Amino acid sequence: MKKLMYLLLGLLLPVWIVAQNNTTADAVLLDFLTKIDNQTLTANFTITVTEHANQPISYTGKMQMRGDRFRLNMLGNEGAYDGKTYYLFSEETNELTLSTPTHAELLEINPVLFARQLQRLSTVRFNASNKDNKRYLIDLVPNNQETGIRKFSIKLRKGSLIPEEITVNESSTTTTIRFSEATFDTMMPSFVISKPGAFVNDLR
Repeated sequence: MKKLMYLLLGLLLPVWIVAQNNTTADAVLLDFLTKIDNQTLTANFTITVTEHANQPISYTGKMQMRGDRFRLNMLGNEGAYDGKTYYLFSEETNELTLSTPTHAELLEINPVLFARQLQRLSTVRFNASNKDNKRYLIDLVPNNQETGIRKFSIKLRKGSLIPEEITVNESSTTTTIRFSEATFDTMMPSFVISKPGAFVNDLR
């Protein structure tokens, strides 16, 4: 029996190794996007914008995301998209604005949705310099550089596929989003903002 076990292990181990080595960046990215569709990502984040010859500017916030729906708090503002309506509440003016965003506007607001769109139009590959056994570093390089995006990179933890960092390189600007205390959960939060007493500016 032991000889049979060793024989089976000897036959299966090379197949398992080949399967591990054949993991593609496209497949990992697709797994991450599928997980975002089925579970809620909650995280704190720091977004840093760097332009040539200028000091980097950073902002912090908190977000929840599931599929194309999201909710975020940043700079005293709260934004949310429920799949149809975009809500934006300003604490300073006590104003709640409701609008129907275009697809292009959603891509600018939601970096994960942007990655989903960009995957179809790019060469997706593992970053050659990434030697980290605990993380995937995936680069999306648009096939048409006239889009203005030079490279979109996302760092994911192996196993959990929790995002740690997204970097978008444009011709003169680099935007980096770093996630902390990120978790996936099956809970479905509300992506509707309701502020009793606020002035409602309905642009739908």
